[in-house]
Amino acid sequence: MRIDELRRLRDLLARGGGPEVVFMSLRDRSLQGAALARALGDELRRWLAVASPERYGGNPGAQDLAKQLQRELHQLHAAALQGLPDLPPGPPATLQSDTATLQQDRSPANSATHTSADPGPYRSAAAPPAGLWVEVAGVAREFADHLGDGDLAGIWRAPGDDGDPCVAKVALAAADNDLLFNEAEVLQRLHAGDARQRDLLPRLHGRFFTADGRAGNLLGLVEGLDGTALRARLPHGVPPEHIVWIARRTLSVLGHAHDLGVLHGNIEPAHLIVRPRDHRVVLVDWCYAIVEPGRTGQGFRAVHDEYSAPEVAQRGPPTPAADLLSVGRTLAFLLGGDPLSLELPDHVPDPLQRFVRHLARPSRQQRAQDAWDMYSELERIRETVYGPHVFRDFVV
Repeated sequence: MRIDELRRLRDLLARGGGPEVVFMSLRDRSLQGAALARALGDELRRWLAVASPERYGGNPGAQDLAKQLQRELHQLHAAALQGLPDLPPGPPATLQSDTATLQQDRSPANSATHTSADPGPYRSAAAPPAGLWVEVAGVAREFADHLGDGDLAGIWRAPGDDGDPCVAKVALAAADNDLLFNEAEVLQRLHAGDARQRDLLPRLHGRFFTADGRAGNLLGLVEGLDGTALRARLPHGVPPEHIVWIARRTLSVLGHAHDLGVLHGNIEPAHLIVRPRDHRVVLVDWCYAIVEPGRTGQGFRAVHDEYSAPEVAQRGPPTPAADLLSVGRTLAFLLGGDPLSLELPDHVPDPLQRFVRHLARPSRQQRAQDAWDMYSELERIRETVYGPHVFRDFVV
């Protein structure tokens, strides 16, 4: 049984004794250098599969234990790598995982010298590390531009297939690998089928591990401004007529996700990317998403003081209403208002003000419950306030 495997791993780690207790390859004297590093990586992935929280849906205690054991495994793996003799010059051997592999280029000559002037939802890095190489389907691509680091992951940019840019999102610490795994699995679920909302989601191209055991996702580059950058350029707020289409696209992708049993769980302005020229909106950062909480027993994974619903901090049951409150507060911020008090500028039409406040009511029972209902309601408001749909240029 799966739970028995988890308990055996718990007992094994509880014995102590260092990495040699868990990683049998350390006892194989025939393995040296890069070959030993690869063997360690293979063993790590096998153990991580045993300790995957997703295997224990509906058993919160087992899921918490699995997360704890994953952290211990990553710590032991890092200690094992630190104990290895220096690897030969050049990039260390890659660790295979699905369709993508990643290498760390230690050569100072390949160090990145440029960071994006507008890194979107990621903070600009003060001192970019050396470049990365990603190999997909036998084709190596250099990730020389370090766009920045968020709280969870670093972001690198490189040309993709047919010249389309893509990014590598790499966990800053192996202890957060489970969140990168979660994002990849959620995006696979949301992209299944041919729903139009797929264009409002990041696209997953592959998954990989770094040589030191950190997980990464290979994603399509999302162009545009995140909500924080957008508000910075428009200090008086996004014009209400443009908030309407931003909100409708956001509610559409949430309706799609909720229909598939997925809650985003961490909506805030930095996770909403807007491309003004064609009105594209993409909801990013699905690392903290919650899948079928009624069946799996999963709870909220992240809390934001300004944008999370009250029930998140109270460890209440995850429902679509929590995502909708976060949308309401995000819209209040984009309109030039306050996301907590929900005070909005006078130029915002009354129907739109009431709509935003309905989304963000503190009481879960009294606020909006269904993203598609709110999508339809916003369409009615648009017709009432602005008339028939007309594409309006959005100049930022």
